[in-house]
Amino acid sequence: MTERVDADVCVVGAGYAGLMAARTLARAGKSVAVLEARDRVGGRIWTETRPGGTTIDRGGAWLAPYHDAIFGLARELGVGTYKTYVKGAHLLVDGSRVRRYKGLIPKISPLAVATIARAQFRVDRMAKQVPLDAPWTAKRAAEWDARTVGAYLDGVNIRSAIGSDLFEMAVRGLFADDLAQVSLLDLLFLTRAHHSIGKLFSITGGAQENLVDGGAGTIAQELADELGESVWLDTPVRAINQRGDRVIVDADGLAVHAARAVVAVPPALVLEIAFDPALTDDRLALYRSAVAGKETKTLVVYDEPFWRADGFSGQSAEPGSAAEVTIDASPRSGSPGVLASFTFGLVAEQHDALDPATRRKAVLDALVGRYGPKAASPVDFVETAWWNERWTRGCSMAHFPPGMLTRHGHLLREPFLRVHWAGTETATISHGAIDGAVRSGQRAAAEVLDRR
Repeated sequence: MTERVDADVCVVGAGYAGLMAARTLARAGKSVAVLEARDRVGGRIWTETRPGGTTIDRGGAWLAPYHDAIFGLARELGVGTYKTYVKGAHLLVDGSRVRRYKGLIPKISPLAVATIARAQFRVDRMAKQVPLDAPWTAKRAAEWDARTVGAYLDGVNIRSAIGSDLFEMAVRGLFADDLAQVSLLDLLFLTRAHHSIGKLFSITGGAQENLVDGGAGTIAQELADELGESVWLDTPVRAINQRGDRVIVDADGLAVHAARAVVAVPPALVLEIAFDPALTDDRLALYRSAVAGKETKTLVVYDEPFWRADGFSGQSAEPGSAAEVTIDASPRSGSPGVLASFTFGLVAEQHDALDPATRRKAVLDALVGRYGPKAASPVDFVETAWWNERWTRGCSMAHFPPGMLTRHGHLLREPFLRVHWAGTETATISHGAIDGAVRSGQRAAAEVLDRR
């Protein structure tokens, strides 16, 4: 039997966007019902406590110093943050050669370093011409949206193979997909939303500078606890029907009758909801094309962060390997030691096709090659292939193929009758980040409140 719930607003999705929208509305005196398909809150942020009590972030984890919305929320809720460990040498693997370096760009060759720096400068210069609220209105939007990121990188002509591979991997890591399928305008919009492409790549001063005490999911759980019985887990939404001044949201075992709805799920999942009236063809085209990337995050846990004592930061890169990028993701106390390892796009897909034992061996072999035999014996090893997650379908965010932003980008935030949209893909500032998700929830709630 289907239970009926009456609320002022139904929020679909209990990630950061949906939880923030619901909290903002509830604090404004509105009754809310939050429906989440998973058995947990947080969405693409997934903090898990492992046997033995170790807490790890299987999904999004890092905050940039300019992420004011999420930092403000953390302070309000009394949740602490700390800096990612960066002391010591970073490593770049080039075939059989392991290079040590410090800073953002490895010491490959002066000409290659200069070429990479020039490429980043050109991206930043173009990005400054992209309006945050409407990138499709940029003067050169049609030109940039017709070109792929892959085509742009082909023209950069970095004068060393490892330098070219490193820069390609860094950009591929932003979208976790074949760069021949990503619009250059999308890259410029993402860059503008984070001030510069260097900040997207960086730990110190950039997108990976800070971690959350207890894991990034701690803040989401605090929001859910505040909302209490207004949050329903294991309740996937199947249909949204709009009738006059009412919205009826049908979920498994539950029907919410509300004045308005906020849909805060990844774009690909919107297509799994039956709308009546039906979504327009242009919206369907947008959601079909807004796919998220293939990204695997593997947490390799050790009794202690041994690499620190050996003079390494834990930051390493080896394009095309089973551990393309690693970052120290250990807790503030430094115990246990946690290395977060990532693969992106086709590389992630190829490694995911291997059996689990072979994947584990490939990752550990890569880490041993960088950090020595101590890396061969972790106490825990946790893989998450995000594009295989039923209620996510990829990370870190959806991206757009050529032509889509200029044709249909304006629909990302435009309400569909009484349905409003949230999610990091709809954000302007901090687009694609946890901070963007928080801001999108605040914006969607403000839209609802403005339409009393």
